[in-house]
Amino acid sequence: MMKPGMIASMVLALGLAAAPAPAAEACAGRSHCTEVSTFTMQLNDFRATEQYGTRSLIATATFQNKTDRPIILGYVSGSGSGIDEYGNRYTMVSNGVRGIGQIGRSSFDPRFVLQPGERSDARFELSWPGGSQVAGVDFKLELAISEIDTVAGNQHRVGREHFLRFDGLRDGLVAAAPPAAPVADAPSAAAAAAGATPAPVTDPCEGKPNCYATGPFMAEAQANVSQDATYQHVSIRVRFRNLSNQPVILAYQEGSASMIDNQGNKYQPMSISGMGKVSRSSADPQFVLSPGEYRQATVVYRLHKAGKILGNAFTPDFVISQLEILPSQQVRSVRDYAVSFTGVATSPLGAAPGAVPGAAPDAVEALKKLGDLFKKKK
Repeated sequence: MMKPGMIASMVLALGLAAAPAPAAEACAGRSHCTEVSTFTMQLNDFRATEQYGTRSLIATATFQNKTDRPIILGYVSGSGSGIDEYGNRYTMVSNGVRGIGQIGRSSFDPRFVLQPGERSDARFELSWPGGSQVAGVDFKLELAISEIDTVAGNQHRVGREHFLRFDGLRDGLVAAAPPAAPVADAPSAAAAAAGATPAPVTDPCEGKPNCYATGPFMAEAQANVSQDATYQHVSIRVRFRNLSNQPVILAYQEGSASMIDNQGNKYQPMSISGMGKVSRSSADPQFVLSPGEYRQATVVYRLHKAGKILGNAFTPDFVISQLEILPSQQVRSVRDYAVSFTGVATSPLGAAPGAVPGAAPDAVEALKKLGDLFKKKK
């Protein structure tokens, strides 16, 4: 007959053996990454700039779905703040939240949908009108992200709220990219309502620089620089490709572009060509990509040169909206994507996006080989 102490020891041992191993943390080994039960948030670019006495913090973050079901996320309006080591408080600027919907007191935007394993970017810009006051160089960023639950009748309601915080942020922080994740075809509104889950495909960027891919498209960027007596002009040429198996309509979100260079200068967006625009009151659906098709658009920025050290690598960002034409022929925005590139260097005029800056064009290389051949014959 077993003694009570022996029985208790056996029960404890069996319980320990049966206990499941703790789930691996998705942020393990990654700096400036935080996670909750349903998603991770990775800060992959952080900039601190100053222009005309106003100091700005610009953070680009990647959200990734950890679950085996679609999730919808939204930024809680008014929750974002940045604080430096002197206690100076930075607050979100007007139009400072891009790529993710916002949740207000009486309304919310449920378009930031992440399929299982999918990731997508959002951008946050905060400012402090410090003037000549002493500003810090070490920052912490705080904000709240809420889940948006889908209920009966394809309706939505605000769900669980998560408070996220990042410490030890400094200008120029560029985190390593998260591990490659599948990029899924974005379903149509009808397919999404029916619960359809797109089939994942491999990461189309494959580690290439100046490449962005999420949802139904990828984009590659190159920069071309010109100057006049007053301004430096930078043209960011972007080549888009449809990754899905159905036509995709894209448009530039009016007023969403911004850019800084590697000297901390903040550029003013001037124009976009080659792509239609979308605003609160109108949407231009001219930029249609067939499955696998490439098309190009150009965003032009400028900087007043007076007294500034000019940079030669650029971090542009802007919002691209995916549009849908309804049976009534009305156009609506299905989803916004915060597209950003880090450290885009100038490329030879006419070089394809993704080409190595300074590389010889094919024709020049061919002539060089032909000359070498003649030298050998001699």
